[in-house]
Amino acid sequence: MNLILTGILAFAAWTSAVELDTVYTWKYLDYVWPNDSSKEDAISAGQYNASTTIPADLQPIGDYVFVSIPRKANNPASLVKVSNETGDGGPLLEPYPSWDWHTSDDCSGITSVSRLATDDCDRLWIVDSGKIGTEQVCDAQIIVFDPETDEVLLREEIPSTLAHHSTNTSRGRLEIQAVQTEGDSCENVTVLIGDPEGYGVVVYNGDNMWRVENDVIFSPNLTQATASQLPQVETDNYGVSNIDIMPPSFVEEIYVTLNPLLSNDYFAVRLSELMVEDGDLTWYKSNYTSGTNVVVSRVMTKSGVLIDGHAYWPNCSCWNDRYPTSVPEGQNVTWTNITGNPYETYTIGTKIREGPDGETDFSDEEYWQLTSLQTIFNLRSVDVDVVNFAISYGNVGYLIDGTVCDLLDPQSYNRTIEDTYMFEFDG
Repeated sequence: MNLILTGILAFAAWTSAVELDTVYTWKYLDYVWPNDSSKEDAISAGQYNASTTIPADLQPIGDYVFVSIPRKANNPASLVKVSNETGDGGPLLEPYPSWDWHTSDDCSGITSVSRLATDDCDRLWIVDSGKIGTEQVCDAQIIVFDPETDEVLLREEIPSTLAHHSTNTSRGRLEIQAVQTEGDSCENVTVLIGDPEGYGVVVYNGDNMWRVENDVIFSPNLTQATASQLPQVETDNYGVSNIDIMPPSFVEEIYVTLNPLLSNDYFAVRLSELMVEDGDLTWYKSNYTSGTNVVVSRVMTKSGVLIDGHAYWPNCSCWNDRYPTSVPEGQNVTWTNITGNPYETYTIGTKIREGPDGETDFSDEEYWQLTSLQTIFNLRSVDVDVVNFAISYGNVGYLIDGTVCDLLDPQSYNRTIEDTYMFEFDG
């Protein structure tokens, strides 16, 4: 029995799953505007349309919850913080760190942000793609903020040669995927930036950055997309995604795992190899198969539990990294709903909020998710008269209690990558 059947069993068992606590809901996204006339001015100028202002990710840090709103169409601010004010659509969003960062026309601010990340020092990491729709209006950049002071701690421009495909420079849209830090002040950093449009990964070590490309491993699997009846519109934009730096409990060495967004394939590579510019990479591919269960957002806890959010299932599933990758241990842990519509909330973004001092214990970790009434592949505009988006969370220990994802005897810590049923792949 493989994970296809496991997934079916997980879906069938939704009635016994626990619920998440919903903290925010929105009919539509609206902002804390600078003054009474600025909203009407933005609407008149075509800079704000409530029905097409669509979130992409979330990041809880301390007492704050940040949300990204990429500028696929024009919208006033792409990086926001949930405020204490409420409007007709739901909690109002405060442009971060200020309106000035989102209204400049000289590339001195923020253009468009898709994914968000944090590190062990509770710093907010973003990658600004510099794109509005398909137009590259500014250079891509890495920015790091201190959420407590709003201070910019790092701002690093990404060269155009790294932000686009090497042979097709029209393709490229960068987004932050994984951040790992070491040291008392998080002075040593490893940052992995995905390019789902240009089929690449940009690696940043705090001093230098370089690009890795692989048009096989990083690209969508359109054969699987057709077989799974996945959407065929803009399928070439759904490349490499869900990049995770695995914890030491996985195998003897530290590995990075990833998959294209529109694919059921699951790959791994040694982090040490990825951190060598122009180095040789040995890729591994899992026997894992998930059928039509498209994973749109995947998050790994430091305690060793991987939680997936799905495009077409109104639930999430888990896997404990002490298990191999292709046996039926993953099972449903929870489902969440917008009240009165439990079957139609689908995952957009997922995050783990760690316990105090980075404790790696299930009981100190929280799973957070951003969900939508529509699947991510169909999300172009919304009906502003119904609840469309929600942010919810739950304690990881509570969610996995009694499941096969609960704490296991660490008997397999010394295994190799092959022991997990991931095998060398000539991609």
